[in-house]
Amino acid sequence: MLKITETLLAEIKAHGVTSYPYEGCGLLVGLVEDGANVVTAVHPLPNIWPVEEEKRIRFRIAEDDWRDVELAAMTDDRDVIGVFHSHPDNPPIASPRDLAWAAWPGYSYLIIEINNREPASILSWQLLADRSGFVAEKIVEKK
Repeated sequence: MLKITETLLAEIKAHGVTSYPYEGCGLLVGLVEDGANVVTAVHPLPNIWPVEEEKRIRFRIAEDDWRDVELAAMTDDRDVIGVFHSHPDNPPIASPRDLAWAAWPGYSYLIIEINNREPASILSWQLLADRSGFVAEKIVEKK
């Protein structure tokens, strides 16, 4: 289960819109409480995929950006608990590319659909322990 506030979801949506027509991406920071990933902060980051036109279907987070977010989270007794990205003009279904790049079971892999610069549906996924696929993860609004 992924718990996140409407305010943090709005930040993710806004990043997806401003990144359009390319995939926007970033990291989810928070805590694991009773088996649920509880998001306390989102960190929108640049998509540094090296081939400009492929950014419509791919993303990459710079290693330095990832490290900086992890170190900042540690100072607040938090951790990176997931990755988010957008699917421009495509549903928020985890793709074979998403599976190939996913590395951490336990992380939430949140995907938002952006249609013609408008936020649409949003889903979250958990990587199976054997990394063979994803299962849908319930999203609950955190108060």
